[in-house]
Amino acid sequence: MSNSSCIEIKKQFNRVNGQFTAVGKMIDDGEDYVKIVELIQATRNALSSLAIELLKEETNNCFDKSSKEDKIKSFENLVTKFFKLT
Repeated sequence: MSNSSCIEIKKQFNRVNGQFTAVGKMIDDGEDYVKIVELIQATRNALSSLAIELLKEETNNCFDKSSKEDKIKSFENLVTKFFKLT
């Protein structure tokens, strides 16, 4: 993974982590449950986006494999992971 990609993915992770923390704080503060659910949905969407970015990075890496068999296995694994995500 390139350094710039790693930095962007880490930023995305930190935002998701902040959203998780905010959900916990909202629960502790007795916030309206509808607002909490909205933040949970936003957090879930952000987490899915992060997973997709990681899969995109892995896609770039899987085509760098040396043998055709390794490329096919890597790609099949990525497709499986993607469909489990969605």
